[in-house]
Amino acid sequence: MAKVVLREVEKSFGGRDLFKGLSLELDEGMRLAVAGPNGGGKSTLLKILAGVETPDAGQLIVPRGARVGYVAQELSEEDLACPLLGWVLAALPSWSGFWREWEHAARDHDEAALARLSREQAELEHSFGYNPEHKARAVLSGLGFFDEELSRPVRALSGGWRERAKLARVLLQGADVLLLDEPTNHLDIEAVEWLERYLLSFRGAVAFVAHDRIFLDKVSTHVLFIAGGRAVLRKGDFSTYVLWEEECARLRDKEQAKLAAKIEHEYDYIRRFRVKARKAAQAQAKLRRVEKMQEELTRSKDESRAARPGRSLSFSLPTSSRGDKSAITAVDLAHHYGDLKHHWPPLTFHIFRGKKIALVAPNGAGKSSLLRLAAGLAQPTSGSIIRGGNTKIGYFSQHQTEILQPTATVLAEARRLSDPEVLDQGIKDVLGLFMLGEDYFDRPVSRLSGGEKSRLVLASLFLAKSNLLIMDEPTNHLDLESRQALVDALADYEGALFLVAHDRFLISEVADEVWVLGPDGLTQYLGGYPEYEEKRQALAKARDSEARSAAREADARPRAEEAPSASRRLTKEDKRRQAEIRNRLSKDLKPRKEAYAAAEAELEALMAEQSETETRLHDPETYKDSELTQKLATRYKTLSDEVEAAFARLHSLEEEIAALEAKRDTLLAEGGEE
Repeated sequence: MAKVVLREVEKSFGGRDLFKGLSLELDEGMRLAVAGPNGGGKSTLLKILAGVETPDAGQLIVPRGARVGYVAQELSEEDLACPLLGWVLAALPSWSGFWREWEHAARDHDEAALARLSREQAELEHSFGYNPEHKARAVLSGLGFFDEELSRPVRALSGGWRERAKLARVLLQGADVLLLDEPTNHLDIEAVEWLERYLLSFRGAVAFVAHDRIFLDKVSTHVLFIAGGRAVLRKGDFSTYVLWEEECARLRDKEQAKLAAKIEHEYDYIRRFRVKARKAAQAQAKLRRVEKMQEELTRSKDESRAARPGRSLSFSLPTSSRGDKSAITAVDLAHHYGDLKHHWPPLTFHIFRGKKIALVAPNGAGKSSLLRLAAGLAQPTSGSIIRGGNTKIGYFSQHQTEILQPTATVLAEARRLSDPEVLDQGIKDVLGLFMLGEDYFDRPVSRLSGGEKSRLVLASLFLAKSNLLIMDEPTNHLDLESRQALVDALADYEGALFLVAHDRFLISEVADEVWVLGPDGLTQYLGGYPEYEEKRQALAKARDSEARSAAREADARPRAEEAPSASRRLTKEDKRRQAEIRNRLSKDLKPRKEAYAAAEAELEALMAEQSETETRLHDPETYKDSELTQKLATRYKTLSDEVEAAFARLHSLEEEIAALEAKRDTLLAEGGEE
């Protein structure tokens, strides 16, 4: 596959630059995660790559014949009336037409036509498989559809399941470049993991937007972070990008601190000598320089804020009221709809004060129904559910934004939904945590996006000082930064939590226990997400290859038994040789650690010079001297390359040091004390 190329692309919206001078190449095997805050231009970039939107400037180059797979936003009436399997298969070329041509050519002994059709057959089988219906069923099954649903019209599917159907159609039709905008929304954990495996085996290029931190790390080979009109491309997964950005931020912070100290020193001079006739002119000149330095410092801080993914905020949540020891008790709880189909067998469970529980199950298993029963928003068919007398419930679902008053301001709505004892400053602090700071306080609710309304409702749950939060998919439509804010808030929350979410990062960071809802009732993993994940992966492996697992265990047992005896039989000569190797490794480590310290110092010096050069390039006075401008621009490009090389050296040294330390530790473990 030839590369898809963006060259010096620019795009603005509402007078604001989304990105400027953006150039990149999408090559085979590349999986590009497009990240950044909501409204930063991520989805717009995918639309430009898909040819749905046109850039304001620059060029999109798509190789002739390249197939681009992009999920359409709208479905026509014809689409909605089509059965699910037929609609997904409609994305493929018709095999029946091909076979009619083949039969005619074979009957007429048309060797040229048969040769052409043989080539066409090979291309079709390579792109779509010999049996496209089988592949379609496999994709739909992987995304959570059951066989009995494949004949239902697309119209009968809910919004979330329609999104899955769109994704299935794009995956089935085959593409050289896949463009996926939030593909994990509406998928349960099993479907997300199936999609991860699919994309990891996909041979073409992928560009995707996702706010699932674990999905980002597992799938991405490159990250393009877009924020504040700035686009940064880095190789590696998202966590690698975050670490790199944190290191850059640390160095920027040091430079900003130096600049702030210099500004203060200059201001001190100005304050002392401004009123003295002999020094006044000099003080005034210093003042102009200081004002420019202050502008530089402000610009640097703004760029730092925009560049940091998931930046942390300091906050303090209102203390929730103290609830009963048992917040909720359910005994033989059952529920069904009008068709008398029970979601699950009768359930008996307790939710205790302060416990944080994540409820997981496939879509359609009745998770949301159980949450509504717990919140008192639905009545059980049989059994009972008892809430403690002092239990104050805060409930969130994706439809809870309907409780907001459209004409009220954000601050007024937060006040209305807060506990009366929460002070105004506390309200503002929590709004700030959920990215609804001062700029939003006087904004009418009607002018908020769907994600912003969700954040306002989430903020109000904490402001109401509830001691039991019941939350149904709270991270849908939240960007990475907002999700991190929610994780921080729930981790600090002192009350109990009963949560349904498909965001594995949220569950792993917040939940004390994981409860799995299935045909046999509730299975409780008291060790939280690690225990649940370990058990689930073990069961999956057992289902996939029970025989091979047994064989591997049989092979591993003798090796495990032999290892200790070999260790016990180490001779004095063996130990002497191991000691020599350990000493040599220690000697190898010392110069590498010294080289690492030197490389880190070199990097700091390079970034300091780069920052100073950039400041001079931003100064209008510089452009009066064209020779100086050219010299500075050349130096800035050289410094950028040297900074990149310095980062690479640091990374290489880190890997060498880690490998040597691991080897030394292994020898210590094998040889024991001499």
